[in-house]
Amino acid sequence: MKKSKYMICLLLAFAAAGQYGCKEFLDVKPVDKLTGNNFWKSRQDVESYIWDIHGLFRAKIGSTPFLPASGDIRCGMMAETPQMGNGRDYFDRLAANDLMYACYPTGGEWWQATFHFEYITRWKEFYQVIQACNILDYELDNREVPDLSEADIKRFKAEGAFMRSLSYFFIVRLFGDVPYYREAYQQDPLPRTDMITVLNNCIEDLMAVKNDLPWTFEDPAYQGVRVSRGSALALLMHMNMWNAGFDQGNKQHYYRQTADLGKELVESDAYELMPIEDFHLLFKGRTREGLYEIAQNFNYGELVGYNTFADMVLHYPYKRPAISHQYSYSYFRSDFLQRLYPPSQADERTEVWFDSGMFSDDGTFQFLKFTNVYAIEDGEDVNPDGNIIIFRYAGAILLRAEALAELGEENEAIRMMNLVRQRAGASNYNGSGGQALKDEIFAERARELMGEGHYFYDLVRTRRVLDSRWSFYPLTEDQFNRGGWTWPLDPAVQNNNPLMTLNTYWLGGGQ
Repeated sequence: MKKSKYMICLLLAFAAAGQYGCKEFLDVKPVDKLTGNNFWKSRQDVESYIWDIHGLFRAKIGSTPFLPASGDIRCGMMAETPQMGNGRDYFDRLAANDLMYACYPTGGEWWQATFHFEYITRWKEFYQVIQACNILDYELDNREVPDLSEADIKRFKAEGAFMRSLSYFFIVRLFGDVPYYREAYQQDPLPRTDMITVLNNCIEDLMAVKNDLPWTFEDPAYQGVRVSRGSALALLMHMNMWNAGFDQGNKQHYYRQTADLGKELVESDAYELMPIEDFHLLFKGRTREGLYEIAQNFNYGELVGYNTFADMVLHYPYKRPAISHQYSYSYFRSDFLQRLYPPSQADERTEVWFDSGMFSDDGTFQFLKFTNVYAIEDGEDVNPDGNIIIFRYAGAILLRAEALAELGEENEAIRMMNLVRQRAGASNYNGSGGQALKDEIFAERARELMGEGHYFYDLVRTRRVLDSRWSFYPLTEDQFNRGGWTWPLDPAVQNNNPLMTLNTYWLGGGQ
């Protein structure tokens, strides 16, 4: 994406200011001078600015294997393959919650300079997105852009509210309590705000503007990669479900909100579940199932670094050259897969997403879910280049099913889950209600969203991260309560900010 003149100025301003909240951040030009009088003159200026906001978020997610490391590898249901022998022990480090070593290894591991897991400990880039969204609000409120209608202004501000809330959602799931602000240019250092309050602020913010967003776009290039009303509903559902896991006294309120938002999404008829045989198209991106995704395309040089999950779970002929890709780098543990896919139950996902090495517990394992485009010449060493899916319709349906089950509305919860199961060629659920139903909905999310960066976060918000049935390296209650589910926070956040504190669980190395 081509950077606008404004965003270049913004990035330079952040580079000069350093970490959010530092002294230099207080000594800057006013917003109207920073943005420049030659910008915000046309609809194209605003469009370019908003594309750049998406680009900032994309750059953060692509700076490291962000979603696999934080959402899939951690907790241990994946393991390093024994055959490759190339020292990818970060799989085991991340799985065993040894995050200090994964982020700051002391053994000179080669993967540190390639994957940079320490980037996950830095929240500055997320705050760049937040700051950019706050400035978008300020400029649209204080400037007249001749070719923008009132509806355009509302839509653009709603898109900014989504991106701001999405960034807060990501940093809350990484670090817990985080600084919260809505000012166009925050000048004073801030302490950390309770994460439940942060997400409730975001929920209120996004609820107020979600109806200003379109359900779909006439331009197919916008589908999935720009913000629709379905994007907003999915994020609102996720934020409510996260708070339900931590704000126990109000959990029924959050479940009700999630169920109602999901009903609005389903009844819109704006989105659909793609046929299972079209899964290549689904993960290529821009389909009617995608709610928000990050675009990448090999042909246009738009690959998101090493963030692709496929790199970890494929081998020849999907990974080349053949001589160095006879085995995958990682695999899903067979006992976990057998729990998700009992041999006695039909499920077409076992046929289209896995091959004969599904239960091999070694490098012959392959996960074919993301093999939409891959290397065809033996000298190539590239990964499938489908879009990185953040939210999709199937996941939102299952969140609604989960909320309904918690509310005791079990028939509708089962109906929702069966929509996804039917698409997968699996039999309808005919088990009991109560905890059995809740466990089955959780398992269905694990099946359907495998490799999409959700599993660990689902473990945390449901506290199944304490349960050895679902986590190979479960946390203890004490570890959980002290923040063992978070990531270490880069000490740079304390630079010139006396109000800032680190995540105490990690100060002793994480025990």
